[in-house]
Amino acid sequence: MAEGPHKFLPLFITEAGEQLQQLGAELVKLEQEPAGGPVWDAVFRRLHSLKGGAATVGIKPIVEIAHEAEALVSRLKASGARPERAQIDLLLQASDALTAQLVRVVDDLARASKEEHTGNSALLARLAEASKAVVVPDVTPTPAPVKQPAAPPPVDPSLPRLDIFFSLSKTCQAPGARALIVQRKLKAVGTLLEMEPSPQQLMQKKGGVQVAALLATDHSIEDVRAAFNGIPEVESVEVQVAPVASMPAIPEGPTPPPGQLRPVTETSVSEDMRPEATIRVHAQALDQLLDQAAEVLHGIARLREAARKLPEAVAPAFEAEVDRLRRTARDLHGRVMNARLTPFSALTERLPRSVRDLAHRLGKEVDLEVQGAEVELDRTLIDALGDPLTHLVRNAIDHGLESSQTRIAAGKPKRGKLLLAARRERDKVLVDVIDDGAGFDAARLRDRAVGMGAISAERAAELNEHQSFELAFLPGLSTRPEATEVSGRGVGLDAVKSAIEALGGKLSLRSTPGKGTQFTLELPLSVSMANLLLVQVGGEMYGLPMARVVVTTEYDLSARGGEGFEARSLAVMGQLVRAYSLAKLFGLPSLAPPGPRPFAVLEVDGLTFALSVDRLVGQEEAVLKPLFPPLDRIKGLAGTTVLGNGRPLLVLDPRGVHELAETAARLKGAA
Repeated sequence: MAEGPHKFLPLFITEAGEQLQQLGAELVKLEQEPAGGPVWDAVFRRLHSLKGGAATVGIKPIVEIAHEAEALVSRLKASGARPERAQIDLLLQASDALTAQLVRVVDDLARASKEEHTGNSALLARLAEASKAVVVPDVTPTPAPVKQPAAPPPVDPSLPRLDIFFSLSKTCQAPGARALIVQRKLKAVGTLLEMEPSPQQLMQKKGGVQVAALLATDHSIEDVRAAFNGIPEVESVEVQVAPVASMPAIPEGPTPPPGQLRPVTETSVSEDMRPEATIRVHAQALDQLLDQAAEVLHGIARLREAARKLPEAVAPAFEAEVDRLRRTARDLHGRVMNARLTPFSALTERLPRSVRDLAHRLGKEVDLEVQGAEVELDRTLIDALGDPLTHLVRNAIDHGLESSQTRIAAGKPKRGKLLLAARRERDKVLVDVIDDGAGFDAARLRDRAVGMGAISAERAAELNEHQSFELAFLPGLSTRPEATEVSGRGVGLDAVKSAIEALGGKLSLRSTPGKGTQFTLELPLSVSMANLLLVQVGGEMYGLPMARVVVTTEYDLSARGGEGFEARSLAVMGQLVRAYSLAKLFGLPSLAPPGPRPFAVLEVDGLTFALSVDRLVGQEEAVLKPLFPPLDRIKGLAGTTVLGNGRPLLVLDPRGVHELAETAARLKGAA
């Protein structure tokens, strides 16, 4: 590595991290991709870009690994044969080594570990050996059947290829123009085969960019480097011999004779070719901005509270201005939330490698399919979903999907199917993890639950199939007779369910024995903002999510023999629903006078129920904060917020409240 950190190093680290994350998923696809397909081009370009960026900032180990991996990919592509598993394993090891080197650079920009370099040397030798072992068929050039005068002249395949990497200074105001000058200079000393990004792509960019090029030339490296002399704002020029079998993507147009490459041609810049101007923002900066926007909303709520004490002559005008300010602040908060949205693909791109490695370790064959990768979730949800989703995928491969022999004997395809699908529905996101494996055995789950003392044999006999499947979420329950390094210890599904519920979501399970299993994760779009219905119970104030409130009504229970955890029923919009007392459920004294009692009718998972309260206070738009121990362990609580008068407020989870009420009513009936 060069002495001292290069000024473009932070930019390289960010871009290299993204390239490596996508590279792992694309390498897995190569096993099923015909030689010469688009995935091969994508893998080659990523390795080429990594090598160029690393050369620019002076990270030699990354340059060496990427160079050898690039050469192996080039020869595999040129061979026309489907790659062997061992070859893909080696490329994945190279990807791991590149990631390790990048982590080392992030952790320590100055030191270099002797052990890591030794490991890299062994890997480089294996990559080079594997590359030499690939048989590339000789291709004899044949003339084109029809002369294409408009097509650029072909390039002599015997010409040496040079990889060229250069960067433009951060102060450069016209990178596109500078890149055009470089393009013309390079064409004067050879045939330019590839330039990425192109001058056209740089037209709306600012300085601080890195460019990679591939040049066919009989000039020396020194002559090519000298072509950059005198070009302003060009820095860190690196020129080196390219891998022998480098094959850049061929532009659209008439196909050149086999074995020949078409040079890059200059094109005019049109408006629709110019990419949107973008800027990278650290996630921490967005988090801070979101917190500040939330504080503004809290401040506006306090202003609205104070406005109630103003004289009538000035109060209306003041309240109008506060409302205008609230709308602006709410719009600001929403824009920050949108900026934090991250596509579901940020999670799924990590999975193909994990699925492949685990399937091979277990001796199974698995195809992973992802749907809805473009669905966007809040970054907080993306960060929190990594471990639960990974566990469900591992559970499906280990527990659900059978071995190839078992599947064939059962009349199933040899390869198991694993589907991850994300979709939006109203105010939530649904994520399905579906496999076509053996499915859950309801009877076995009941036996295991009884055996571990979680439920009685009598209670187990009363459970239907769906209720039996829910036993899989009991802590410590596993259907595996013996623990393995992957599963069987009874730790997992209960933790996954807890993690999803901590996000305000729900985890459900459906299964058909012999056909497969489906886990469904129901998640809120955002864990930050909520429109709340404020209710008062026993002198305490609580918030109910308005998204779950169907209607509010009044009902006189005095004629029904009093009120317990469960009233007999309420007639709501022509439907009979169960009603529960929130005061008695929480052990609070009811302060409501005799007579009609306010009710909030809620809907959760297709089930409608009602909660009686002492008073309906009103609505409030609030910024939710997560619960901290020990409150985060209490069922029925979703979060907390602060009202305009500075009073803290607990926000209830309707699903948890309903489960508490059902449990309390059942215990009371048993007593």
